[in-house]
This record gives sequence, C-alpha cells and structure tokens, in this order.
Amino acid sequence: MVHAADAAVQNEKIRPGKTAVKSATDVASPRATVLAPAPTRQRTPSEGGEAVIVTGTRSAVRASRSMAPIVIISGADLRRTGQTNLKNALVQLDPSVNNTPGYPGQLGFTTKSISLRGLGANETLVLVNGKRRHTMSSIFFGGAMQGQSPVDLDMIPMSAVDHIEILKDGAAAQYGSDAIAGVVNIILKSGDHGGSAELGYNQYGSTVGPLGDYGRGGNLEFNQGFHLGRGGFLNLSAELTGNQSTNNAGATPHNQGGLILLYPLLANGQQDPRENGNRYRWINGQPESERQSVSYNLELPLSAAATFYSFATYTHRTVFASAWYRPSNSTQNIISVYPQGYLPTDTTEDQDFQFTSGFRGNNFFGWKWDASVNYGRNYSSIGINNSINNSLGPTSPHDFHLQSLTNSELTADFDIKRDFRTGLFANPLQVAGGIEYRYNQYEVAAGDPASYANGDYINPAVYPFSSPTPGLPEAAGLGNTSPEQAGTYSRMNGAFYIDLAQRVTRDLTIGLSGRDEQYSDFGNTLNGKASLRYQVTPWLALRGSASNGFHAPTLQQEDFQSTALAFNVLPNSNQLVPSYNTYASVNNPAARALGATPLKPETSHNFNVGFVLTPAPRLDISVDAYRIDIFNQIVPISVSGSGVSGQYVMNILHAGGYVPNDGNYYGYTYERNAAHTRTMGLDLQAHYLSRFGNAGTVLWTVMMNQQQHQLERVNPLSVYLGPAVNALYRNQIGNITSIYPRNTLRLSGTWNKDGWATTVRVTRYSPTHNLSNLGAAYDETVAAAWLMDFDITYTFRNRIRLSVGGNNVFNHRPQVLSALAQSKSSLLYANPNYSSAAIYGQEGSYFYGKVGYSW
Repeated sequence: MVHAADAAVQNEKIRPGKTAVKSATDVASPRATVLAPAPTRQRTPSEGGEAVIVTGTRSAVRASRSMAPIVIISGADLRRTGQTNLKNALVQLDPSVNNTPGYPGQLGFTTKSISLRGLGANETLVLVNGKRRHTMSSIFFGGAMQGQSPVDLDMIPMSAVDHIEILKDGAAAQYGSDAIAGVVNIILKSGDHGGSAELGYNQYGSTVGPLGDYGRGGNLEFNQGFHLGRGGFLNLSAELTGNQSTNNAGATPHNQGGLILLYPLLANGQQDPRENGNRYRWINGQPESERQSVSYNLELPLSAAATFYSFATYTHRTVFASAWYRPSNSTQNIISVYPQGYLPTDTTEDQDFQFTSGFRGNNFFGWKWDASVNYGRNYSSIGINNSINNSLGPTSPHDFHLQSLTNSELTADFDIKRDFRTGLFANPLQVAGGIEYRYNQYEVAAGDPASYANGDYINPAVYPFSSPTPGLPEAAGLGNTSPEQAGTYSRMNGAFYIDLAQRVTRDLTIGLSGRDEQYSDFGNTLNGKASLRYQVTPWLALRGSASNGFHAPTLQQEDFQSTALAFNVLPNSNQLVPSYNTYASVNNPAARALGATPLKPETSHNFNVGFVLTPAPRLDISVDAYRIDIFNQIVPISVSGSGVSGQYVMNILHAGGYVPNDGNYYGYTYERNAAHTRTMGLDLQAHYLSRFGNAGTVLWTVMMNQQQHQLERVNPLSVYLGPAVNALYRNQIGNITSIYPRNTLRLSGTWNKDGWATTVRVTRYSPTHNLSNLGAAYDETVAAAWLMDFDITYTFRNRIRLSVGGNNVFNHRPQVLSALAQSKSSLLYANPNYSSAAIYGQEGSYFYGKVGYSW
C-alpha cells in the first residue's frame, strides 16, 4: 500500500521534469484531467512529497488530505502477492475487498469478480485511468453474486498497472451508476523509457484425488516505455498466462442420503463390481485457462494548451471448467456412447477490449477541459464438450456451441473545471461540471441447433428407465439459448453533473456534488453528495460524507435467457419427469405471468464518518465508519413447477398457454427488485515505518474491516405462487447477511534492505455461514481462520529480480459439509466435500517463483 509512511520504500521514481503536488487544491500536472486525472507518479518522502490520489476528486490531491477513505495499492504490492490476475491480487491486500463466496456455477468459476464491503459486485464501479470500464456479457448463475454481471478485472493485464486507488465511499453523484459500495480506479503505467520482463511459475500445494493438476501454470509479462515528442509517452504491456485445473472434489460415496450407483444393476439385480473401483469422478475447483493480453497508454502534447491521450486493453481468454459428472446409469447418458459415464467440460472463449481517446487542454473560455470517447466490448462464446443430446441418440454430437453473448458500451464525456475568486474566502471556489452520453447494447445469440434440438430417440427399458422413455432433449451440462430466446437490446442515457469544492478556512474544506441522469428505459435519477474535512490539529483530521446513489439494472439482468433440462423423480411412483428450467428475461411472457416486472434501479443512502491520525513521524492511522442502505436490491427468484408444491405455478403457465400441458415440469428464474438491505461497518488502516539503520526498514501495516449486513424489508411477490414459493429464500438471505465474514483483520510487515524485500502477511477471517433452504440443520458454517502469506524478493545489481513466496502456506481449508448437509447436496461426492462459504476458497496453499529483469 502506498501512503505517507511507506512511500519511502517504493521503488518507483517520479518522471524527470514532473513536479509534486504542493497542496490540496493544486492540480498535479498537465496529465491531470478534469473528471479523473490521468496517472500521476508517486513522490517519495525523500523527494519531499507523498502519495497523490486522483479518484473521488476533481483535482489530484495528497492522499492524507482526502475527504473520503481511500487505499492506494502499488504495482509492487500486486507483484508481492504472487498472483497472476488482478482480482486474486486485490483480495490478498485489502480486507474490505473479498472474493465472491458460494457455489458460483461453472460460468462463475470462469469470471473473476470482487465484492467491496460485502456488497454485490455490480455495486462497485470500476474505472481505468478514470474512465468507466464495461461489464462482462455473461451472468452469474449461483453463489453470492447470483444474477450479476460485474466488470471482469482479469481482462486488464497486471503488467500494465501502475497502481490502483480504491475509494471506499458512495460516489454515484460524481461518477454515476454502480458506485454504491465505492470505486476501483486502475491507473495504467505511464513510463516514457525503460521496461521490464518477468517469467513466473505457480501451483497449489495439494489436490484431492487423481483428477486435476494442482493448478500448475505460468505467466510471462512484458512492459516497455517510449518517449514521444516533447513530454509525451507510449507505454506498452503484454501478458501470457496459463493454468491447469485444481480439484477439491472427493470420491463419490456409495450412499449419500440414498444409494448412489455409477453403473446399471446387473441382470440378476446385483450391483456391478465396478461400483467398488475408482469413484473419483468429479472435478470441482479452479478451471483450466489461458489468457493473452496487450495494452497501451499514450499521451502526446500537441501544444502548450492541448494534449492528446489514448489507452486501450485487449484480452483473449479460453477457459475449460468441469461440469457435473454423469454416471453410466444417468438419465442423461446413453451407455453405448459413454459406458463409464462422462464429465462434461464447459468452455468459454472471451474476447474483450476497451479503447479510449481524448483531448484535454487548459483554456476553453478560461476553463480547463477534457473531451473523450470510450468504447468497450466483451464477447463470450459459451459451449460444452464431452456431452450428449440424448434425444438425438447414439449419433448425437459430443461438442456443442450453446450461446454467444456480447455486451458493449460507448461513452462520450466533456468536462470542464476552473477556480473562481468569490471574495468570501481566502481560497478560490473550485467548480467542475460535465456532460456524458452513454449507449449500451447487449446481444444474446442462439447456439448450435443440436444444442437445443428435440429428437425422437427412445431410451430402452434398462435401469434407471422402467419403461421405454423419450431421451431428454438439449445438450447436457449447461443451459443453452434457442432462437426464440435470442435478441439484441439497447438503451441510452445522458447525464449532467456539477461539483463544488471550497476551502472555507485553513482547516475546513467542504464539497458538494450533484448528478442528474436520464435513462431511455426507466427514466430519471438525481443524486447528490456532501463531504467535509476538518483539520482539528496538525495530527488529527475529521472527515465525513453523506450521499445517495444508484445502480442501474444491467441489460444482462433484464434480457439474458437460457434453458437447462433435467429429470425430476415423482415421489410416489419414482417416475422420471423432464423439468425445463429457464433463466428468463423480465419481459418473457411466462415470467411476466409468474410475477416478473420491469426492473427499477437500486438506490442507496450512504453515510461515512471518520478520522485521520498522524501522531508521530512515519505513522498514520485512519478509522472510518459507514452505513449503506440499498433499496430495491436486485435478487433473482427461482419459481419451480415441480412436484405437488409447484401446482400453482403449473396452473398459471397452463392457463396462459405459456407451456404445453404435457406432464413435464417447467420452472423460471428471473430478476426482481427484492429487498431493502442495510450494511454497517468500519474500516481501519494503520501504517508505521521503522528505520533500523544498516539493518534496513520495516513497514508495518494493520488493516481491518468490520461489517454487518441486515435485511430490513422483503418486497412481496406481485403474483401469489403458492405457499412453497418465497419472496426471498433462506439461501438468498444468507448471501446477503451471513456469507461474508463480519471481521477481516490483516497484519503485514515488509522488510527492505539493499536488494532484499521480504513481506509476511497474516490474515484472520471471522466465521461465515451458508444458509440452506432446507432449514438450519443443513446450514454450512466455516469457522474462523488464520492464513499466512509470504514473499521474498532479491534484486541483483544487474537488475535481475528473483522472487519466491506463497499464500495460505499452511494449507488451511474450510470445514467439510456435515453428514446431513451432504445427504442433500447436489454435488454427489464426499471425503471431502468442502463448504463453499469460505471467503478464502477451497484450494489451500499456493506457491510461486518468479524471475524478472528491468532495464
């Protein structure tokens, strides 16, 4: 982390010719834009400066004078985690940034997201160089992030990142939609000379069973800066990463709430002898993946009054995630095709890019100005391999393309800023304003005809079929999109904002922000924010803010559709009945009949109050308490027509003619504005730099996040769907209130001497709970855990750098599910079957080694 105490130990130096920011109201340099200043190098105390922030302010200011809590994570911090992607690195460093726990589904393993302060990933705004980043095109099927489509941080190469600023305060009045929990601003490197390269190897320390490959992988990173013209630069980065899969799945038990057979019974009614052989058939863990990324960051002064800038990232990623194992005797198998059963593999190929260009200048009728155009696009092609469409019989294809998803966003901004001498105060009034236009487009394209086809194959009367039974249509393993579910959707919105900042006295600064946005699909939203900072003494400052905010429902939440199919077993006759489960658009006629309505934006009230202490040289402490109320929080609901309890649902569907009355079951999942939630918490940071003369320095850091989530109100369903359908189920309540740790404490120390840099981090997570819809007896509880990480780096005089390290080095894993919970688990394996409620995951220890060179 970069801050007043530790800036002295950072290796990055200010670019030649650039000067440090001298006061809270100074503009950092010509690179500083109006809305979100461009990358500004960190001055070190030895150079007479301190860390500078550009997030949450219209001018670059010293970090210690911010009116809101902010954490600065340097590129060196990211490297010291040993991780090869941004998401995994961030969760190692800041206790208020978390993984998204719960079983996320196969696509959830593919996409990387974070939660800030235990809130939904959609409620954190991500910027790159101060410009809004587009979101992913797919949607989470499960876990705490079910129904969300956040920014995929792994599409941004780590080799391109100079530092990251995390603003922990509501900022919708400043930046627009999604900044309810805060803002993550990723600042790209801007060096105009020199470069670096790094080669790394990593793997997890243990595995379960013979499948999986310890997550073995490697990465290659490159960065190079070039000088352009008079004071300009071009900074290029490239990255290659690849990893094999991990596996945490135990063997399939012989009995788990009932007899589990992998093979059909023999003609004499006895079990197949192979039942006592290898029963490790599942893979559950991090998927196999490959990623190639490139980026550039460019700035070119055109004159003393105007500068052109541009930056872009492009990433191609392929991911192979194992689906659920289908045994030989599965109703979704044809034994002659897969005599040993089969393990489908979900495949995702992403192509993601963002391109930004603009001009900034110093004199537009006396105003500083910034005009930019920003376009981002995420394309995801989703398929499944090693599968089958039973209804097509033994000649069915094994590999299927299921759907293609495309999300794009075009943003145009024009921002202005200037100071006015009002005569009321000694310091000028800072006035900033701007307009923004944004156009979003989302496309859901159908898969191969074979992926959704319904053929005429009849399964013979062999176990588990008691009589000839039509084969299940559609590819087994993951939902697909048919032409009837495909479509292209769009919306536009325009925004106007104004921002005022006034240093009233030498010690008191206040800020007011207002933003009005008009959306083409749901109308207008108006947001405001008031902030203040008061320097009580030279070593104590108070700060606080109050604001309202919003998260506009994404087009993915409104319009994504796919259907998956399985058999349900009738409890009385053991008859197998096909069950169609559709993830439906809120405009789907059947979903409308079951209560779906157009989504409204989530809205929020944010309050933050805290203090900053600098009681001694090289020591800084900050404590910030917060409360965040979110109204009309978007949570998906699953409405099933299966069984006796689903008769209300089936009656509605049949009465409207939405599904055929063919004896099959039909269920729908759709998004709804479900609840009013309240989050209260506290963030603490403390840093102290110890100097030991010839023995070097040690930077000590204590960071803590305390949070509590409450469900204040559940919005009722608009249609009565029977006593078995709840407006919010227990598992969803747990995802809001108990699946994130209430307390995360992180202690670290970094020792620097000559070429040595050694970091040790210790983290404690308080208990977490995954609530079951079946009742409290089936809940998952993960006990409090202490984890330790370390990194040892030595830089030779020839600038070759060697690093070794590990995360969770003592291989701590979460508790396994209780016997009762395992008896109802849809993941039919045990010994072990780890809880998915662990915020630190199930993989255990992780180790890495790297060699780098700088020039």
